[in-house]
Amino acid sequence: MASLFDGTEGMENIGDIYDRMEANCPHPRSTSQKLWALRHACDIPSRSRNQSCETLIEKAVANLAARGHMPGWFNQCPTASGIADSSEDRRTASRRGKRRDVDLVHWCGSRKHARLVELKWASDDPCSALKQILRYGATYIFCRIHKKELPLQAQPLMDAAHVSLEVVAPARYYLDSSQKDCLVRMRDSLNRFVGSKTGGIWSMSLNVLAFPEDFDRVPFTDGEDVIKKCRGASAEGQKVCATFNNLASVWPAP
Repeated sequence: MASLFDGTEGMENIGDIYDRMEANCPHPRSTSQKLWALRHACDIPSRSRNQSCETLIEKAVANLAARGHMPGWFNQCPTASGIADSSEDRRTASRRGKRRDVDLVHWCGSRKHARLVELKWASDDPCSALKQILRYGATYIFCRIHKKELPLQAQPLMDAAHVSLEVVAPARYYLDSSQKDCLVRMRDSLNRFVGSKTGGIWSMSLNVLAFPEDFDRVPFTDGEDVIKKCRGASAEGQKVCATFNNLASVWPAP
């Protein structure tokens, strides 16, 4: 039996991604209470091999947010936790399941505005990153449409009036301007598809954003350094806060 994301790799049309997800799980169910839950996953195990620049920045945001320095920010939001077709054996689904977590989420409850962020530093390329966040966008739509069948009634993200899908990376990440064509195609497919699925009740956009030029290196050496420097108002912590308050739009929509 297929999992939700099977066969969606490399797709850049959100309608095609969604149709494949519906074919994979026509009768979705999940018992996970973590699905689309807002959380602060702050710790980085000292022996973890995954201490990439992206991970260090993500964990810095989580630690700062958990201590009140970056209100509304969360990390490692599970997009497909436990989702399988209702006809599938639960044990089989559990063995095959993979984590599909959004790097960062910003939630503004007063505006009901959600930002789903794919964080990049030097890995992949803009087109690959956009395909990744677009798949999370398709998953969001899938879960919202099947909200009554999934344990999502308590999750505020499911009541968003607008969802912004974003890739956030250094300015140098976008030097190849030919990558803009990929963004244009994905935006076009997103605009057509979301309107047909939401009836105008809520909307979704796709954007690429760049760090300020002075954020040219990650100010942490490892996970322990992140936790240490983000406990208080250190210079490094303040720089991360300022950086996320001053993201610049790249290739904005016309």
